[in-house]
Amino acid sequence: MSLKAFHIFFIAVSVLMCLGVGAWGTNEYLAGGNGTGLGLAVMCLVLGAGLIVYGFKVYKKLSELDEK
Repeated sequence: MSLKAFHIFFIAVSVLMCLGVGAWGTNEYLAGGNGTGLGLAVMCLVLGAGLIVYGFKVYKKLSELDEK
């Protein structure tokens, strides 16, 4: 597995984990009104969105490097 493929795979797994923890935090908040769950959900969902943007930028940059 190339370094490019590993990096993209690692970012994708990180996004899935962030979205999963965000969903879990949302569920905890809705089930019991726990403010910590809401904070965790917001933080993880924002982080997941940031990782998606980062993943696209890295993919574009690595693709440009492959063309050279």
